[in-house]
Amino acid sequence: MAAYGRLPRMIKRGLYCAVLLASIVLQSGAQDRITLHDVNVIDVRAGKIVPHQDVVIEGERIRSVGPTGKPGRGASVQHTGGYVIPGLWDMHVHLAGVNADPKWSGVLLERLLAYGITSARDMGSDLEALKQWRKEIGDGSRRGPTLYFSGPMLSTQPASVPEQRTVRTADDAVKAVDELKAQGADFIKILHIPRAAYFPLSEEAKKQHIEFVGHLPFGVTVQEAAAAGQKSIEHINWSVLALDCSAHPKENRERLFAAFDSKEADAYDRAVVAADKDFDEKNCAGAAEAMVKHGTWLVPTLVSEEIGANITTARPDESYLKLLPKKLQEDWSAEKLKTENSDAHIELLEKEWMADQKIASFLHSHGVKMLAGSDSLDAMNFPGPSLHRELQLLVEMGMTPAESLRAATLSAAEFMGKAAEIGSVEAGKAADLLVLRENPLKNIGNTRTIEMVIVRGSVVGVGMD
Repeated sequence: MAAYGRLPRMIKRGLYCAVLLASIVLQSGAQDRITLHDVNVIDVRAGKIVPHQDVVIEGERIRSVGPTGKPGRGASVQHTGGYVIPGLWDMHVHLAGVNADPKWSGVLLERLLAYGITSARDMGSDLEALKQWRKEIGDGSRRGPTLYFSGPMLSTQPASVPEQRTVRTADDAVKAVDELKAQGADFIKILHIPRAAYFPLSEEAKKQHIEFVGHLPFGVTVQEAAAAGQKSIEHINWSVLALDCSAHPKENRERLFAAFDSKEADAYDRAVVAADKDFDEKNCAGAAEAMVKHGTWLVPTLVSEEIGANITTARPDESYLKLLPKKLQEDWSAEKLKTENSDAHIELLEKEWMADQKIASFLHSHGVKMLAGSDSLDAMNFPGPSLHRELQLLVEMGMTPAESLRAATLSAAEFMGKAAEIGSVEAGKAADLLVLRENPLKNIGNTRTIEMVIVRGSVVGVGMD
């Protein structure tokens, strides 16, 4: 994590020697009281800077935020200057499934922290592994972000791995909701299930007081999903939002079903691209209106689509890649990715990527609430840096830097029902904080200029590699 090349600049900016030592050896355990002195606090709610503030942390919480003064007795000044933001949330990850074997993926937890991600919503993984990690993070034996998770994704496909569970009937759906809640899942994640299972699932989720989220099933419209209480829709084209944003949703839906049943490799993507070309503003506005009315959020995962469209030319972070298992390194090699993706397939993915940006921008302009999620660990989608790219893509899509930052902080906390505890730099809230060298409201890319990561009151790193 150390950023050795920045040490002289850090010294000139007044950092204390203790901070420089912490950049080499990670600190553990919350101190009694630490102070971030004379910093610029980013008010993510208002989207503005509050300059010259002292942020005092006591134990695991923020004790006070106020005008800069002389540090109190017993305070350990850990940083002077910079921009303080809440810790980031990645609202769509797969940490113990979808390429991430629980036997090795604990390394990903450390990587998330290195990139300032102090909370994460896992959208389909081995439930027992996640529960164990949460326990270890809670008792301090493992370092990692606060985790929220669904356990297995619900799908019509035969389940051969812990991150998936087969649901084909109403009885399957009800049983899945009941058992997953009893086993400790925080919410239910749908991949693709039939209409006959979807609506019984939504009713059982209400009875059990547990939220359900995920893909928009092929046979369910945006309006129906929103009215049924689906709290978030993940992705755009992968969740076939293009169908309800098209001029002929019924016909395009029938084409998609036929493509899915055909088992032809590119048939599904061609059907999605056909719906994309059939974009209709009136129908898409109707979909947005339903989402706004019922409080349904969108997690567009733009970075995942961008990576897919450039999968044969993307240049990986070699230092990060070396941390992953040899098998995964081989699967993500340029040679293998080129072999698995024909030029015609990439052309389809590029068209879907362009449509994703258009639909996301349209929905945002019509008031649909959005969250920042990366969908890592799909191919070449590295947990940590991919979230920072997602924030940039949200700005390119039409958000202001303040809106993009909010999508990965306070909005995420609000979505999870935790806004009273976390998600902004305020007294009484959990001390999950980042100190940045540069202003993220000026350029959202500055979320990468991390100088300090604080998790539950403990300084866990200085500088992002």
